Amino acid sequence: MLCRVSPVVRRRRRPYGWRGAVRWVREKPARGVALGGLAVVLLAVAWIGWTAWSAAGDLRQVERSALLLRQELEEGDADGARRALESYQERTGSASARTDGPTWWVLEQTPGVGDDAEAVATAAAVLDDLGENGLPQLVDAAELVAARSFNPRDHRFPLETIASVREPARESEEAFDDAATALDGVDDTGLTGPVGQRYGDLRDIVLDARATLGSAYRAAELMPSLLGADGAREHLLVFENNAELRSLGGLAGSISLIRAEEGEVHIVAQEGTSQYGGLERPVVPLTEGEERVFGETLGQWFMNASMTPDVPRAALLASTRWERELGGSVDGVFFVDPVAVSYLLTATGPVDVPGYGPVTSADVVRKVENEIYLTAANRAEQEDYQNAVAEAVFDAFAAGRGDPVQVIRMLATGVAEGRIRMHSFVGSEQAQITGTEIAGELSATDQEAHVGIYLNDALESKMTYYLQYEAEVVARSCSGYAQEVAGSLQLTNTAPATGLPETVTGIFRGGRFYGEIEPGQQRIAVYLTAPAGGSIDGLSLDERAFDPVATVDYGGRPLAQVVTVLDPGETQRIDFELRTGPGQTGQVELDVTPGAFPGSSATVVRSAC
Repeated sequence: MLCRVSPVVRRRRRPYGWRGAVRWVREKPARGVALGGLAVVLLAVAWIGWTAWSAAGDLRQVERSALLLRQELEEGDADGARRALESYQERTGSASARTDGPTWWVLEQTPGVGDDAEAVATAAAVLDDLGENGLPQLVDAAELVAARSFNPRDHRFPLETIASVREPARESEEAFDDAATALDGVDDTGLTGPVGQRYGDLRDIVLDARATLGSAYRAAELMPSLLGADGAREHLLVFENNAELRSLGGLAGSISLIRAEEGEVHIVAQEGTSQYGGLERPVVPLTEGEERVFGETLGQWFMNASMTPDVPRAALLASTRWERELGGSVDGVFFVDPVAVSYLLTATGPVDVPGYGPVTSADVVRKVENEIYLTAANRAEQEDYQNAVAEAVFDAFAAGRGDPVQVIRMLATGVAEGRIRMHSFVGSEQAQITGTEIAGELSATDQEAHVGIYLNDALESKMTYYLQYEAEVVARSCSGYAQEVAGSLQLTNTAPATGLPETVTGIFRGGRFYGEIEPGQQRIAVYLTAPAGGSIDGLSLDERAFDPVATVDYGGRPLAQVVTVLDPGETQRIDFELRTGPGQTGQVELDVTPGAFPGSSATVVRSAC
């Protein structure tokens, strides 16, 4: 039609304006209807385009406000967080309004962009709802934290203040749970690259926030009881030593008994586990899988309780041995390693250890995991120092030292990296944390795609202080309601070839030599577990395949073991392929033994289904 418009029409088009256009339509009905319809279409397209552009602008501003809100919350600036929340609410309200109406409905019905439009509308609605029902509670909590309302004073925690956040945390968790459900309701397989990427990122952020808020809610529910609000509690604090790796983190070297009553907490006893030798029989009966994987030493030695990666089982082994040797009744067990302590010290600042001098976030790991073994040959001296460090840092924390926001962040980091774990023998308390990160359970009925890589020092040395390692997994394909997963573990021995004493190398211990092991070498046992109901289909060490792959049933999970020796400076790589159990089509969770260095390879990767 446009190619047939006469030169006269083209000349007259410029001065027409809307009135001229109407008059021209009256004079030329057929052309008027056609071009009038075209004008309406162009106007509609322009309106839709402007709406989409405006919505995109709003969402960009939402992102900026959300990042600012997160920053203010992390820094404990309650006033700044309140302002950022107001900006966030204004922008999400605008974006939600623009994507909820007939104009946006037209976009959702348009081939090629409809899926993207639906995803954007869902995201805008979710973000708007979180601004009204999920985030305000977090800002309210930030005000309490900023006022140091949660800080203990003189070893006494404010039970009422802690209990007051239970309901807001529950409401916020519910809002994020609804958000996750709404986001999962959109089929993102047809989204274009940029939209699909941002939509996936948003979903991951919401899922992570939901898990964090769930932990916060459970902590608020649990803490008063743990702190003795319902009667005195006695908990073991197991200070693990990553210099001698165990599956859960490190050797159970020094242990403190903490008593809590009506919010007041104190260390009332401390022990070094080396003085409690091997029993003739395990302290509790072991399962067939435990005996085949770890042998009876798991239950014979106090220090080996953390050989199992299952926190409830490790807690039972440690508490039963404590009660057998020292009496009393243990209500729960906390496992903490020196790297988690270093994180806490970034919040409290340096802490003086009576008789030994200060420890800081920069040197506490080195001092308790390495230097004490270079300077003290006697095990009792080594454990005395480690007990003294544990007590000094605990006292500083219980006295309320440090910025509360930093304390919370550092404790959360320790939990996320597997460096802080706990189990309660009080049923109502354990029910609050079951299924969360801090509980560290290995369940045979687990419906999640859980892959475990666990390491043990197989030399009885302190050499794994010099072990650097990194693991990764990727879900490659999905078929038959299960996923094919591939992964690797890279190990590097950073130890010097000479100069280390036997207190570190472990070459000669109690009159026993370790075969062909030379000073500076490391002997590491690696355990790979597939999800419950899954299988380990491929395994190799430096491209030398194990064929067939030998596995054992470990609590309902297939487990394969690789024992290897690393020379000083040597790097080795273990590669594997496995299949998840039936129905495990969600995200793949990788659990890795935390080492003597900050950070962790533990992660969650996207499903291939």
